[in-house]
Amino acid sequence: MPDMTSPKIPQYRMTLFYGPEHDESDSDIVYCVFNVKKRSWKGGVQIAVEIAQTQLLHIRNHFAFEQWLTPFLAHLPEVERKDYLERGQDVFVQQICLAKLQLAIAVGIRQENSRLSKDFLVSELDDALRKGEPAVKEEILRELDIELPA
Repeated sequence: MPDMTSPKIPQYRMTLFYGPEHDESDSDIVYCVFNVKKRSWKGGVQIAVEIAQTQLLHIRNHFAFEQWLTPFLAHLPEVERKDYLERGQDVFVQQICLAKLQLAIAVGIRQENSRLSKDFLVSELDDALRKGEPAVKEEILRELDIELPA
């Protein structure tokens, strides 16, 4: 009889609640809000994840984001291509915020609604994204329902 192992269930469930949004009090901040639920918690919490516009620009340039995404959209009519590019920008920011949230969870979060400042885990996020760039790009294509390259 073959050994049966059950799949590992993640300790946290993270669901995008809304975003990206621009902070009305600080034009340098973009944020997404996630519902986060740990299996041992009775209920979930909402965590706003801030990213500085300057850091997003740096990451976008490092990823060569538009140059990378544009060829995947070449087969679409121009109007649709523009919509997909705009949606891709939103999904890009959501993925960056999610990566920062995952780093914060690794450091430890409490069961309370909170906000991760734009100044929190900046270099750690940059390092994680350098290593995880292919996975982030793959997830963006998946979210946009674009065929993954072979």
